[in-house]
Parts: sequence; structure tokens; C-alpha cells
Amino acid sequence: MTSTWSREGGTVRFALGLAVPLAAALLQGTVAPLVAVAGARPLLPILVAGSWAVAAGASEAVWWAFIAGIATDLLSGGPLGAFALAFLPPIAAIGVRDGGRSRGTPVLAAAALVALAALTAGLLYLAILAATGQGAPSIPLAVGTTVAAALYTGLLAVAIYPIARLVRRVTEKQGALGVW
Repeated sequence: MTSTWSREGGTVRFALGLAVPLAAALLQGTVAPLVAVAGARPLLPILVAGSWAVAAGASEAVWWAFIAGIATDLLSGGPLGAFALAFLPPIAAIGVRDGGRSRGTPVLAAAALVALAALTAGLLYLAILAATGQGAPSIPLAVGTTVAAALYTGLLAVAIYPIARLVRRVTEKQGALGVW
């Protein structure tokens, strides 16, 4: 794990890889309910991990998704590992592309990828809940809320993805110079 960060930005990227996903998980339980629109809450862990996946690639973003997923699991009271398991495949999938090494992904395309990751993660989470016997009382309502949450998350990615891309560039430059 540290070899990835030491190669591509050093201790700052490692610290970001811990702090940002943990903060997103904490905010998911505290702030997200307050900014819900028609019952839909943004998936803040997917927002940050997905934006990082598009900006920097899957190698670091899957760690962000795992850390955010475990923290979200611990804070949610649901089955341990369910969020982590639901977050990993979509984040890995959107981060596999070119890893942000060439020209940056256009903002709207990145937002669409993050929304798709949020939708996939939300549906996977519902499937995990159903498989563990903790399914939602109304599947159509849960799926509708998941779709709305994915759209909300994608909309927020329009603002968050450019920040992730900037942080990736700055930390790569600083890491290459040996500053960190």
C-alpha cells in the first residue's frame, strides 16, 4: 500500500488516503442527512473515492473506498463489510481507465462516472442487505432512492472532481521533487 503512495506523491497522498475517506464516512452520517433532497442523500464516500479514482486511478482509490466503506459500516450499524464490499467494484472499475495520467477526464464525464459508481454501489449494497436478510421494506422505493442518491452524488462530483484532479497534480509534482 505505501509503495503506491511513495511512488506517486509520498506521505501527503498517504495522509490524504486516510483522512479524506474517514472524513467522508463521518460526514455521511452527520451532514448528508441534513442536505437530503426528497429523501435522497449524496454518497459522500463514493463521491470522494470516485473523484479520486477518475483523477488518480484505481490503485489508490480502492484504498479510499475500502477505508471509507469500513468506516461507514462501523458508523451505520449495518452488516460489517457491506459498504466496503459495495464500494470496491465500482470504484475500481471507474479508476481502471488511464488513471488520470494523460489529459484529465472532462468534468461532466467524470461526474457521470462518479454517478454510475454511486448507482452501482447503492444497488450492490441493497443486494448485500437482501442476501443477509436485512432487506429494505420497499424494494422499488429503495431503488428509487438509490437512483436519486446517485444523481445527487454525480452532481456534487462536478465540484469535487476538479479539486481531486488538482490535488493529484500538486502531490505528484511535490512527490517528484522530493518535497514531501
